[in-house]
Amino acid sequence: MEAIIEVGGKQFRVSEGSTIEVFRPAGAEVGKTVEMHPVACIDGNELITERNALRMITVRCAVEAEKKGKKVYVFRKTAKTGYRRGIGHRDRLVVLRVEKLTDNRT
Repeated sequence: MEAIIEVGGKQFRVSEGSTIEVFRPAGAEVGKTVEMHPVACIDGNELITERNALRMITVRCAVEAEKKGKKVYVFRKTAKTGYRRGIGHRDRLVVLRVEKLTDNRT
């Protein structure tokens, strides 16, 4: 069984045991678990997109590590005035490992 989850405005296709790097979700601390519901689920040859069925499926992820992403540079310039400014930032990322996909549908 595979699931498509949405974290931080991005969608990821995950299965049990897979790891992903995402923007830090609310309440995610190293050593804790985070539960979420998938956007869609793939069970064999069946694609599940029905909301009532997806509410019965949960994805439990363990927060393994916290790290910073690549540096993103932003450069601003105004023509003919000599104004130039360069700044950068690094996003805080969290490494999630999918522990279990539970399906409580009947």
